[in-house]
Amino acid sequence: MKLKFKKEDLTKGLQTVQKVAQNKSNNISYENGLLIKALKDVIEIQANDYDMGIKVIVPGIIEEPGEVFISNPFLIELTRRLPSDEIEMKKQDADTKLTVIGGKSKFECLTMNPDDFNEVTLIDSGYSNFSTDSITLKNLIDNTSYACSTDDARPIFMGTLMEVNKSTLTMVATDTHRLALKKVILEQAIEQPIKAIIPSRLLAEISRQMPTDMPQVVEITAIRNNIAFKFANVYIKTRLIEGEFPNYRRVIPSEFSCNVIVERSEFTGSVERTSIIAKDSQYDVINFIFEDNQIKLTSQHPDYGTVEDYVACNMEGEQLNISFNGKFILDILKHCKSDEIILKSKANSPMLVQEKGEDSYIYVVTPMRTR
Repeated sequence: MKLKFKKEDLTKGLQTVQKVAQNKSNNISYENGLLIKALKDVIEIQANDYDMGIKVIVPGIIEEPGEVFISNPFLIELTRRLPSDEIEMKKQDADTKLTVIGGKSKFECLTMNPDDFNEVTLIDSGYSNFSTDSITLKNLIDNTSYACSTDDARPIFMGTLMEVNKSTLTMVATDTHRLALKKVILEQAIEQPIKAIIPSRLLAEISRQMPTDMPQVVEITAIRNNIAFKFANVYIKTRLIEGEFPNYRRVIPSEFSCNVIVERSEFTGSVERTSIIAKDSQYDVINFIFEDNQIKLTSQHPDYGTVEDYVACNMEGEQLNISFNGKFILDILKHCKSDEIILKSKANSPMLVQEKGEDSYIYVVTPMRTR
């Protein structure tokens, strides 16, 4: 095998598969390496572990076709630091080392048998498929998956539900204490509905790969226990979490005694100030009193004292005294973009949070019991 690349192209391709290639450990193994495959006029770099497989096509010149299986955690860093903009890779068929050359520098990587690599197979059709654009999908992921649980005792809540019904794409995540939901309308309706629970850590990797400088078409294919994403020169296939996602519609409140509209940046600043004391306590508790067109925020710490802050608002309905986890409120506010936020709740009930003028984005956070 003998290949030539521009350093920028090779580095970008290696970075695309890096996390999957090194997911298990830095030791040589069949689960954490990468495959460079140069056959049929296309150069592919692949990585595959038990949960996710990723394949990227990299521009380059194939002087001699071939394939090589490498498990070297230093490959990406060494390649990035080579002093030349042109990089050459070569390996003799009988050799067990890959030589990488850039300018006057070179290094050699031990290789393994390519037949031992579990290749990422391209699946063009599943039981259902649809397309959207990379910016829309990234926004859906980033604005919901943060609400997933990190408790592996309840794996169903460690994933984000992707639900597609006709032309509506909905993503929902919850850890039972909070819920984030966002939906968009697809340009073309699908015939077969999709209901897939994707692990949040895998969605984070998919989001990282999404191009944001210009929207790219993303083709999504649902396969029985997997879901695949194809965009630009990248193909990703990820496993799904098995099980039934809870009926999230039942936990979205519909009756309220207090409706508030508040300026987002002012409210965020107030919650941040109040959290300084609260975040050192066990549950980050902030008490909110909605009364007379203002919100009073208080927090306390048994060793360090109390904080009290006020924010003006437009309020309709009854006075409300309720407590929430300050971190959860801040997480919601950091994912909002509108200038004004709508808060709806009633005593001892979850609070619904929406951006003013944006009905497709819903947050729910449950109150905390305080003495």
